[in-house]
Amino acid sequence: MTGTVAPTRRSRAMRLPLLASLFLATAAPGQQPTQQQAADPQADTSVAHPAYPAAQGPLVAIDQGHGEFHTLAGRYAPFAAVLRADGYRLAAIETPLSAETLTGVSVLVIANATARGSWQPAEIDAVHRWVEGGGSLLLIADHMPFGAATNPLAERFGIHFDNGFAFQKNRGPESFTRRNGLLLDGPLTAAHGHQKAIDEVYAFTGTAFTAPPSATIVMRLGPGWSILSPAIPWQFDGAPSRPSTEADLRGAILDIGKGRLAVFGEAAMFTAQRSVRGGTMGFNYPKATKNKAFLLNTLHWLSRTG
Repeated sequence: MTGTVAPTRRSRAMRLPLLASLFLATAAPGQQPTQQQAADPQADTSVAHPAYPAAQGPLVAIDQGHGEFHTLAGRYAPFAAVLRADGYRLAAIETPLSAETLTGVSVLVIANATARGSWQPAEIDAVHRWVEGGGSLLLIADHMPFGAATNPLAERFGIHFDNGFAFQKNRGPESFTRRNGLLLDGPLTAAHGHQKAIDEVYAFTGTAFTAPPSATIVMRLGPGWSILSPAIPWQFDGAPSRPSTEADLRGAILDIGKGRLAVFGEAAMFTAQRSVRGGTMGFNYPKATKNKAFLLNTLHWLSRTG
């Protein structure tokens, strides 16, 4: 790897003034402002049957050069711990994305970028070429403002994130199941080795996105959700809204040339967070018993494991 990949135990401090301006809004009833969430150090990140010997698996790099809200040593520390337990190697990239910085990387993770204006055309072209050439990208943009910040890159792949919030009628943890039709059969939910088929995944307040016809849908919203687009995050009074449609997705996968792309509209489902009030969000949520397996299935598909 090049010297632009940072050690996993030291990640650059977040752009605190920017984040403060984005997240110091008051939460709606029953919701938590994003800044009140932190990684859960007590979450179970063990893996019963690791795919690789310790630290001998593919390299997974987490982008931290675009003001990401979820970082290797921050809110995605439990995400990284699960992957390490599965044998993957982890690193952070804190410099502009390029052919050089992506050399040796198997899976690039971009989770909740905030710095919209910092996506340079050369970076976007480099990531697209890298994926087309055989790399794999896990691209995640949550509720606003993350969709708008991620779209400069996402739209290069034919993906468009709503810069809003997607809510069911009863706001709270969202159950995507085969039974309710929101979780679809496919490589991310199928049985693999010791892992049984996944029939339920929980998500925790995200957004919707649209994908090209070539995409394989993993999680869908369909009718029955409300997409709210407030001017300020979490301030919903008088905010424009629209009903969800069949085109609104929460998760999808695509083949891009020789590479692979997995896209999701919610970040907490892949990690383990705890709010200041003690609530849990992610695979540590008591009912989210399949989320960790879903995380591993997603990375296994991206890294062509098994």
